[in-house]
Amino acid sequence: MKKELIVKCVLVMVVSVVLVMLFLASVELRATSILNLTPVYVASRDIPPRTKLQEEDLLETEIPAAYLLDHTITEKEDIIGMYTDIQGKIPAGSAFYKGMLVKEADLPDNPTAQLREGQSAYTLETDLAKLGGTILPGQKVDIYASMSDRDGSPVSGCLIENARVIAVKDHKGLDLDDPESQGTPYLTILAVNKDDLPYLSAAETAGSVRLIASVSTYDSTAQEAVLKEGTPLLSYLKRIMYSEEPELVELSQEE
Repeated sequence: MKKELIVKCVLVMVVSVVLVMLFLASVELRATSILNLTPVYVASRDIPPRTKLQEEDLLETEIPAAYLLDHTITEKEDIIGMYTDIQGKIPAGSAFYKGMLVKEADLPDNPTAQLREGQSAYTLETDLAKLGGTILPGQKVDIYASMSDRDGSPVSGCLIENARVIAVKDHKGLDLDDPESQGTPYLTILAVNKDDLPYLSAAETAGSVRLIASVSTYDSTAQEAVLKEGTPLLSYLKRIMYSEEPELVELSQEE
């Protein structure tokens, strides 16, 4: 009799535990159904402006659907690789919204964002008649200069090899693939070494500069923006820049 009583008590306890668990599970399911929890990604840290988003910048969580705005980005692949807007940071714990993120190509200062250490952006007006073929962003070009010395003798040659094109814009400053662009190149922006800027400026002032597609157009291993040392062209430009003659000293000071 006593044994049967113990068995009944154990069964009652087991049934009670199962009923409690079922009740809690039903409450959780009901709450989940009411809240409609939606997986979403939030910032794992304070993310500064113009930052390329990586996997470690995201933290997965769940938020009730009622708290999600229409422009909330919920897919990871729509976040990673994008850049934060240049006008403000994204605080830790914040969801990602469409207005916060931009593609690299759409950054307002995209050309400078592509510069490497020691480089500066140099802008040249693009003369279609003098282009050595079509020039596109990401392409490597050689920079040629032509001028005449004081005796009228021509001085020309390659000034810089393998300069990287970081942008090509029309007369409105729009990228050529912009829907509002007319598609006619007007400005070419190049990544060159900062120390070589004076030579480019002197070459443009003293003569003309043109771009020709490099033989290593898309070779990522080739050294970029190499100044052609020991050429008559560079020697002449140095004489112009560092001459003691009054009119040439003025040019040197401007640079």
